[in-house]
Amino acid sequence: MKVIHLSDIHLTKNRNEKMFDVNPYKNFDFVCQEICRIKNLTQIELIVVSGDISDNGDIESYRYFLTKMDSLKTPYIAILGNHDLKDNFDIAFNEKKSGYIITSGDYQNENWHIISVDTVVEKEDYGFITENNLIELERKIINNNGINTAVFMHHHAIPVNTPIVDSCMLNNANSLLTICEKYKVKFIGSGHAHTSRIWHNNNMTISVAPAVVFQWILGTEIVKISKGFGFNIIDFSKNLSLTSCLY
Repeated sequence: MKVIHLSDIHLTKNRNEKMFDVNPYKNFDFVCQEICRIKNLTQIELIVVSGDISDNGDIESYRYFLTKMDSLKTPYIAILGNHDLKDNFDIAFNEKKSGYIITSGDYQNENWHIISVDTVVEKEDYGFITENNLIELERKIINNNGINTAVFMHHHAIPVNTPIVDSCMLNNANSLLTICEKYKVKFIGSGHAHTSRIWHNNNMTISVAPAVVFQWILGTEIVKISKGFGFNIIDFSKNLSLTSCLY
């Protein structure tokens, strides 16, 4: 199974508005074109979008996102990030009635169970997984009947050594990692850091996807960006592999 992992699109209210001289709509449109091209080369079973779809939670930005995602004609999971507003996303979704979005946030085939986890704290940049959500995650993993598990969320759980984002990462990352290590979760994917990073911990792969809008300069403590952008392709085969598509 091959999965495309997008993150941090940051669509603005005005389609001509730029963030640090970057137009997020232009980048997102390009990424969607690339996904269509890649789909002609290899089978993509699922797309996971791990948060910050919108920069300010504007309803129109969600309408645009849902229309573009439906045009890809591929099942997808949409996880919200700290910049998103769930009420506005729900308004746009109820208008659009997307035919490809997986509203449960989970996806399962004969070999893998993909589970999404909510890490958003309202009106805060940092992430936190509530006790109830940790219990629910553990329950889902236990009920997997021995198949491989992959967990996706917005906030990163391991520092990427860039202070501007490590200051607002997942606050209770140790609680998540303890559960994942206990039950031998194979993969954890996130966004938020605007940085492409991958770690291998025994049989677990932990990945941060590059942002669709822009990347932070490695190690920066202030607003300092690279205009590069991209996404990951994850091959959930026997020997799990990951390709970062950077532009």
